[in-house]
Amino acid sequence: MKRLVLAGPGHAHLFVLEALARARWPGVETVLVSRGRTQLYSGRVPGYLAGQYALEALSFDLEGLARAAGARLEPGGVTGLDADRRELRLGDGRTLAYDAASFDIGSLPAGDSVPGVREHAVSLKPLEGALSRLAANQATGPLLVVGGGAAGVELALCLQARTGRPTVLLEDGPQVPRGASRAAARRVRGLLERRGIHLRLECRVTALEAGVAHLDSGERLAFGTCVWATGARAPELFASSGAAVDAQGYLAVKDTLESPSHPGLFAAGDCAGFLSGQHVPKAGVYAVRQGPVLRHNLHAFLTGSGTPRPYRAQSGFLSLLNAGDGTAVGEWKGLAFHGRAPWRLKDFIDGRFMARFQRLATPLT
Repeated sequence: MKRLVLAGPGHAHLFVLEALARARWPGVETVLVSRGRTQLYSGRVPGYLAGQYALEALSFDLEGLARAAGARLEPGGVTGLDADRRELRLGDGRTLAYDAASFDIGSLPAGDSVPGVREHAVSLKPLEGALSRLAANQATGPLLVVGGGAAGVELALCLQARTGRPTVLLEDGPQVPRGASRAAARRVRGLLERRGIHLRLECRVTALEAGVAHLDSGERLAFGTCVWATGARAPELFASSGAAVDAQGYLAVKDTLESPSHPGLFAAGDCAGFLSGQHVPKAGVYAVRQGPVLRHNLHAFLTGSGTPRPYRAQSGFLSLLNAGDGTAVGEWKGLAFHGRAPWRLKDFIDGRFMARFQRLATPLT
């Protein structure tokens, strides 16, 4: 019997679990390693914070998914990888051997080593911890959101819509959302102005203390709650794993999503670093497209049937940012738009994705 270990319940691994629920792979035992027994869908977290969704609308029941796939759930998380010995270290100290392992554990927040961030800011990652802290937060002072990517923009808009608190969005680059087209940036900037959200560009936080952010300009910025929504950095466990990593420390993969140094070791989503040079942003829509490729290649490796397929990142995607008030900002091929129709489209797309995998996790009868 061969053992497949799925480390992390990320978007790509949902497709593997779905395939196993439809038909078991002969001679393969599957273990799903997660941090907890539920997984939150990142695309609906801002909407939850805006009061648009109940928690159930963005939660996957991992016990139900594992049961449907015939897998064993290990909910203590993964803390280490020994690629040479083909072992994972679990959160409770046990080791777990594998024949094939796939990582879909996301990334860590960039810049969280800035003094005071871990003590005085709510970091977006892991999502479960961030959600509970933000939902329980009773502060009444200004809201400071650090990071002007899509996630930071959505959080600033959705938290302000829910709380009505004075809000500052701080970005160290020249525009928000980071990497958006000029048309989308203009739409978002206009929306932030109309909503009274103060945008600070080309500003960097050098330290946080209780209620005060120190900026590189020497300015002190007061806040009641600080949300740390910066970019991504690599999970630390890969550095000592013995497996090849890319220049940023992500687990290196070929276009087949397999490690170039250790056959049978795979990665997808934000934790993967592509050695081919193809541009794969750290965004969930890319992990979703990697899912069917990962599913096929894991099956081929474990069963010896079929040949590996390469993943090719899409050249672009429909971007829909939740504004928290029943509208959304959309961008498609350089065109930008804002209104209720984009919000309805986003809600439909996210709802369809959720329903596809929630249906698998049927409760025991």
